[in-house]
Amino acid sequence: MRVSVVLPAFNAEATINRAISSILEQTFKAFELIVVDDGSTDNTWNIIKDLETEDPRIKCYHLMHGGIARALNFGIKMSSGTYIARMDADDTSYPERLELQFDYLEKHPDVGLVSSLVKHTGDASKYEGYLKHVEWINSVVKPEQILSKRFMDSPFAHPSTCFRRHLTNKYGGYAEDSVPEDYELWLRWLHHGVAMHKLDKVLLDWHDSPGRLSRTDANYSNENFYKIKARYLLSYLKQKFDKLPQLYVWGAGRVVNNRVKPLLDLGLTISGFIDVKDRKDNKFIHFSQIPAQPNPGRLMILCFVSDRKGKVEIYNFLTQKGYEEGRDFLMMA
Repeated sequence: MRVSVVLPAFNAEATINRAISSILEQTFKAFELIVVDDGSTDNTWNIIKDLETEDPRIKCYHLMHGGIARALNFGIKMSSGTYIARMDADDTSYPERLELQFDYLEKHPDVGLVSSLVKHTGDASKYEGYLKHVEWINSVVKPEQILSKRFMDSPFAHPSTCFRRHLTNKYGGYAEDSVPEDYELWLRWLHHGVAMHKLDKVLLDWHDSPGRLSRTDANYSNENFYKIKARYLLSYLKQKFDKLPQLYVWGAGRVVNNRVKPLLDLGLTISGFIDVKDRKDNKFIHFSQIPAQPNPGRLMILCFVSDRKGKVEIYNFLTQKGYEEGRDFLMMA
């Protein structure tokens, strides 16, 4: 088998038919669909069992409820494909998705994971923040962008990814503790040098429902995201520099302090904070005091500003001064 599509499902009776149908209608035919029911209490299990009897490509399994990471690891274990394509129970894959991603990985043996652009589907007026998140994901396309912007947020929509199965054996699968399982996996694999690319084409409708895990599951809390970022930022700095550079944080206030705390807990030292306001507190420097030229390896600026417009202005300000993203500064929020 060339591709195994792994689809975990929990209480998805309203959407599971749509998701499965979008996989069965793929132009690429050499796949199996592994559906893992994560202890649903509605009619999900009966629906997928009925579908299994109608199409031999479907293999379904029932687990006691243990969370998406456990279901994914089980699905991968039960799969036989060279490649693992992710799918969620409330999304829709476009017909050519598997064909394009399979062909890309076949033609690029140095690439471990390929994703795609996605279309936001949901109440954009009610959940404008998630729409902006999708727009950001779709703006991060080039491999160098994926690398340099990895600490800002997850650069992929999880169900749009397809990766080489052997990577789960070499670098481990999904972490089953209290972490955002997909983001942690990308950061871990990127740390190990796994090349990740993205097709500049929409291949998935990403349905934004009120009950999505990123809104309801504590694993996806801001605190857990910043703990993961801090852990892999420290690994990144140790990997990239012979000696840890001086760290300056661009941003101020309680929110920034909370986001910086995981760095301090890991033993990192913040040399100062950068702000657009003049402050009497000597831990702050005015942005005009930033060195006119970057000092590669000696100074690293971490931008924790949340405001989208502000982040763009900071990015433009630093790049115009010759600062390079990933080498001299990182966007962290």
